[in-house]
Amino acid sequence: MKIAFLHFAYCCGPQADNAKKILQGMKLAAQYGASWVLTPEMALQGYYMMRSDKQFQLASLQNNLLQEFMEACRQYKQRLFLGCGFVDEKTPRNSCAIISPDGTYYNRHDKTKVVPWITENWAHPGEKFEVWNLEGINTGVMVCADAYFAEHGEKIAEQGAELAVVVAAWPPGGHAGPPEEAWKRLSRSANGIPVLICNQTGTEGMDCSHAQSAVLCNGEVLFTYEGREAVLIIDFDEVKKLVLSTEFVIINLADI
Repeated sequence: MKIAFLHFAYCCGPQADNAKKILQGMKLAAQYGASWVLTPEMALQGYYMMRSDKQFQLASLQNNLLQEFMEACRQYKQRLFLGCGFVDEKTPRNSCAIISPDGTYYNRHDKTKVVPWITENWAHPGEKFEVWNLEGINTGVMVCADAYFAEHGEKIAEQGAELAVVVAAWPPGGHAGPPEEAWKRLSRSANGIPVLICNQTGTEGMDCSHAQSAVLCNGEVLFTYEGREAVLIIDFDEVKKLVLSTEFVIINLADI
């Protein structure tokens, strides 16, 4: 199957523009046959939303904020991993919401390692890691700093994870060392399973122009991408649980 990474500029939003961008990316990914679509951390509202004067709204199951993404998932028969601020029973979270190909809300992972900065101190930390069977692939999901800790890889390995999806806002340098070292550690601690890192680009709020989306396996980086806004496509064998690609197929938005 084909998996798309929406490596776009999201920081600071505005949220309405980010939503349009995600929907555009889903449509483009569908044209290339992608059945899974990954977005970065806080892709919907924009990481650093608290430092912006732009309006934002947290997603929930009680408002209609996810509706257009559900409709797109149903239309394109895609599973969406949506990085977003989410509120459940009045508790705000930094989350990855998962929407199924039939257009229904499936589940979400709430970031457990919330960074004590203004950009995240509004969010309550999550409390657990789960592994879900998605299209026959036992999949663990993490949000950015969750991937730093080897014990989190061990937790999903104990539950039989065959793949890890990480949604991130993680530029190189100044964040507890090179991020690729953390990602390699995560893959190793989870028995060498493939790890998919969906990162972001842009310079507003923080400089993510050299932030990398990456694919890892057996504790090593297979290939990466950094730079202009792009939809990145890989092939994944859902039966053998193997990455088939040796590089990203890169669809630059500026070239469309």
